[in-house]
Amino acid sequence: MPIRLRVALVFALALAIAFALGGWLFISQLSAANLRTTDSALAARLSQVRSDPEGETSPIAAVLPGGPAPGEYIVQVVDGSGRVRRASPHAPQASMLNAAELSQARRHKVILTRTIDDQPLRLFAASLPEGDGLVGIAGVSLAASDGTLRQVTAGLLVGGTAFVILAGIGAYWLARAALAPVERLRREAAELSEDDTGATLRVPGTHDEIAALAGTMNDLLRRLRGALARQRAFVADASHELRTPFAVLHGELELAGRPGRSKEELSAAVASAAEEASRLTRITDDLLLLARGDENKLALQLERTDVTSLLARSADRARVRAEAAGVTCRVEAAAGLTAVVDAGRLRQAVDNLVDNALRFAPPGTEVAICAQIAAGSLLIEVSDSGPGFPAEFLPHAFERFRRPDQGRARSEGGAGLGLAIVHAIVSAHGGTAVAANRPEGGATISLDIPAGIDALAAGAIEHRD
Repeated sequence: MPIRLRVALVFALALAIAFALGGWLFISQLSAANLRTTDSALAARLSQVRSDPEGETSPIAAVLPGGPAPGEYIVQVVDGSGRVRRASPHAPQASMLNAAELSQARRHKVILTRTIDDQPLRLFAASLPEGDGLVGIAGVSLAASDGTLRQVTAGLLVGGTAFVILAGIGAYWLARAALAPVERLRREAAELSEDDTGATLRVPGTHDEIAALAGTMNDLLRRLRGALARQRAFVADASHELRTPFAVLHGELELAGRPGRSKEELSAAVASAAEEASRLTRITDDLLLLARGDENKLALQLERTDVTSLLARSADRARVRAEAAGVTCRVEAAAGLTAVVDAGRLRQAVDNLVDNALRFAPPGTEVAICAQIAAGSLLIEVSDSGPGFPAEFLPHAFERFRRPDQGRARSEGGAGLGLAIVHAIVSAHGGTAVAANRPEGGATISLDIPAGIDALAAGAIEHRD
């Protein structure tokens, strides 16, 4: 059911309920007001009987046949035995009150409504000062008053129904007009395609909720297009990275299959093919890790870990390469520094940072690996004294296949996934990674990781004590 129709129906229903309650209250008050006026008139007429007993009544034998006319007052005087002593013309021959009501009227006034001869009567009874238990009863027909109430009720019913219908139609058109900009936005959004790289929704100049909705949808479109562009770039970059080792592997195997190759040549071809296969394995493993990180499914085996020993092992691993480049690795961390982390994943992240630092550290400098616990977090920094990151690269340092230079030769570095893997591992721990340039020269990458289990999000994390 369209929203505009639901709004109109709900509005009409609420209006009908409110009108019905208001009409009932009006009719009730009108009826009560009529009865109060009638009771006052009856009390006045009974007062006349008290002051002039013979003025309003006649002996019972003089009672005229037929009921009273609408609006005509009738009076009875009833003695202690319940016999009508005097009555006005058109008054019934029998008492209009029963014995119990007469007994009550001798003590205090009685006001009630009763149907006599199929005609509703309003009765007012009270004792008379003449004594002997005489009770005066004054009555008047309510037929005219009831007829007026019925006419008012019918008028309210007809008029209220028409009013509710017209109000519902008005609410429908008002809702339709109010939702017209939303429908326009829906049509414009439906006409967009993935090829409309620059198209946006038209934002009205009304500065209202519709304009805010259009602006929010445009922001969403920009984010989606950015994500699509990154996905396409990721596929292109991955294809580029995988194409080279596949081409080399294919070439080596093709050469190895040619006749007349020596044993040494075959061994070299197999070794080269194995190297390319290892490179393919590393790239696919890295891509799988990043894909799991995107889906928040990067499983962590958390345990209390000696961070100082972990950093020392990472520095030992890089020692041979560092010595070949004339660079030293220095670990700066307090003895016995521990944190609840996945030791294997954290070691992988630190190894990537050390490899990246050694790639750019000049001979005779050092790569510093520092760690400390501050404010419940494990802070790890890996710094070098190289040229640092280009300023335009810093905002994109942790993006996939991003490198300070755009060269893709294996001698110039890896596939550009190392820092992206670092970011995925740190994010899985619930932490953050920041790349910056040092004021004295060189680059530094800082990792901020919650040091305890309580600071970590649940999800696909596997704990191990």
